[in-house]
Amino acid sequence: MKNEKKALIALLITVILWASAFVGIRYVMEVFTAGGLALSRYFVASVAVIVPFVLVKNKKMPQLKDLILFALLGFFGFFSYNVLLNEGEKTVSAGLANFIVAQLPIIVAILAMIFFKERINRYGVLGFIISLSGILVILLSSEHDAQHTGILLVYGATLAGAIYSCMQKKLLSRYHPIEVVSYCMWLGTLALMLYLPEALSKITIVDWSHLLVIIYMGVFPGAIAYLLWGYAFKYIKATAASSALYMVPIFTLILAAVFLAEVPNLWAVIGGIIAVAGSLVISRYGVCVPRKNQ
Repeated sequence: MKNEKKALIALLITVILWASAFVGIRYVMEVFTAGGLALSRYFVASVAVIVPFVLVKNKKMPQLKDLILFALLGFFGFFSYNVLLNEGEKTVSAGLANFIVAQLPIIVAILAMIFFKERINRYGVLGFIISLSGILVILLSSEHDAQHTGILLVYGATLAGAIYSCMQKKLLSRYHPIEVVSYCMWLGTLALMLYLPEALSKITIVDWSHLLVIIYMGVFPGAIAYLLWGYAFKYIKATAASSALYMVPIFTLILAAVFLAEVPNLWAVIGGIIAVAGSLVISRYGVCVPRKNQ
């Protein structure tokens, strides 16, 4: 089998694994706290990622300034993102939460304008308008205050994820992707130790099915999916690989319907589709890379 075909299979598996994580979170949050689940999941992921990390050749010893940046990335990408997402999914369906997170490129585009001097063209402006319209529909579709709060928490998680995506750019130019993910994950998990008492109190009393789901989320969406994503990126164009992420909400809706019998508010789904469509316009057509001075 050619590398391109293997990469496409790896990409499809990655999309399904990441979609399943939203369903797993929704299920486990019935009995866990947000912080306790985040720590439990990424403790497992931190152990699982040791194997690929050891296999990386020519590893670099991080300098102090890079360790500080790794810690910041761990805080935003693994601590803040997961705690906020977990808490939000207490009241927000798995499908809707994924539609919200899929709007991450919008925030990335704004941060790129601020920190990397990238420009947004007229298509980018159009994408922003479309996305904002979708966000408005989502907020108006909220059935009660608790769900409204959950939506805002998931948007907070999306902001944290966007900061992580932007800030890792510098580190990826100096370290192997597996090194970056590993250091960020380990330091983020270290910060999550704040929730150790909560995690221990729940792990000792929850049903075995919840523990199996946590282990699954740590090993598969938490560790293996990142490795498959890196492999896919190696043989497929970045734009094509990134576009595949917009399939994640669709798989999440299917998996949530099958495993949770969960059907989200129709208007919320419509709003999510509109918002993601705007995000797709921005990521594909809206960003202009600044020209270098001649």
